[in-house]
Amino acid sequence: MKTRRNQISLTFLLFLPTILLFAQQFNSKVLAKVDSIFNAQFTKNGPGGAFAVLKDGAVVYKNTKGLANMEYYAPITDTTVFNIASNSKHMTTFLALQMADEGKFSLEDDVRDHLPELAHLKHKITVKQLTNHTHGLPNVDELNQFKGKDRMTNSEILEMLFEIQTFNFKPGEHYVYSNTGYVLLSEIIARKGEKPFEVLLDEYLFGKLNMNSHAIGNFNQIVSNLADSYGQTSKGFQKNPLTSSNMGASGVHANFNDLIAWAKHFYNPQIGKPSFWKEMVKPTVLNSKKTIEYGMGLQFENFKGVDIVFHGGGTVGYRSYILHVPGEALSFVFLANDGGFSGLDVVYGSLEVILNDSIEEEQSTFETPLTQYEGTYELNPGAYYTIFAEKDSLFWKSHGSSERLFLPRKNNNAFTFSPIPYSKLTFYDDRFDLRIADFNYPSP
Repeated sequence: MKTRRNQISLTFLLFLPTILLFAQQFNSKVLAKVDSIFNAQFTKNGPGGAFAVLKDGAVVYKNTKGLANMEYYAPITDTTVFNIASNSKHMTTFLALQMADEGKFSLEDDVRDHLPELAHLKHKITVKQLTNHTHGLPNVDELNQFKGKDRMTNSEILEMLFEIQTFNFKPGEHYVYSNTGYVLLSEIIARKGEKPFEVLLDEYLFGKLNMNSHAIGNFNQIVSNLADSYGQTSKGFQKNPLTSSNMGASGVHANFNDLIAWAKHFYNPQIGKPSFWKEMVKPTVLNSKKTIEYGMGLQFENFKGVDIVFHGGGTVGYRSYILHVPGEALSFVFLANDGGFSGLDVVYGSLEVILNDSIEEEQSTFETPLTQYEGTYELNPGAYYTIFAEKDSLFWKSHGSSERLFLPRKNNNAFTFSPIPYSKLTFYDDRFDLRIADFNYPSP
């Protein structure tokens, strides 16, 4: 009996550091700060959100606030449904990896072999390049604007994509975030699976994980318990409904409990293979051998000394965010129906509170002269901007315009882009990158 007690004591001592760390991270003071960060973003009588923190697969904080429908004062609950927008992408990728593992197609296949409507394209695009935004095709959202269409179902979007004649760049040359690749991938999945894409998502993912989520390909479709999407105006809030449906890239409708279940699946896969997640967070390698911190439907980087894996989603007033800290088995899940950047405030604010001892503040260094960054840059095809220095300050202006914008310096080669929250310009030898929230726009 004495030996048994000694074994129990030894086991306890072995796990004591983990227990103490867990207690330190999630004591009442820390959770109170997290709660304060979340509650500061919303009111009870306006649109709102849902936020959860998970540690080692267990929910340590969970809260909802605000209204799913302002006309009937219907509150947001953990079963309220939201459009999760681009967080659909890693679900689409996971499904593609399952089907590739079954031999239905290969990630290195030529997209033209599966979509003969694109046989006229002069360059090979691999299935994998659809997932990591290196395919080089025009973005579906920009094509919508060129065609003057602001209301399109997924089938109409597909018809438009099959009319693409040219590339913005040769596949693999650059990384440019785009919904086009995932819309095409969802169609390949549907054809090789011989069922509608939304049915395959239900069968392969949602049904097996007991999630009530569904992909919707028509923005007019009725969705039970759906939170309305809102936008802020000078006269108050107004409804901001969906007008397009990009299946595969967006379109998944999920409730709070569903997204929590999906976050748990990252650490403890119940379907597919654990290697799928590892494959999804491998850096993308361009033809030039340059690496990009975006894999297959997931982004990753080091945030103030902490390695994170994440993806955001936003369409009209819907917002979603999932962030993992693999080294801490920690996850953050966020949903909202009021637009804006509240999710970044909540998620990253909570991360810094919980991992306070690991956070490293950015050091400001100013070694490179501002004149080094002067020049004319192309942000989008035909959209040119001039960067120039004057009296120890850097400025931005539209090419040919007299109006200029001061760029406050963050560190040596990074500058705040004040018109948009959570935005900055980072300069390199051959370009600047405009970072808006999670999105990176390289500008040569």
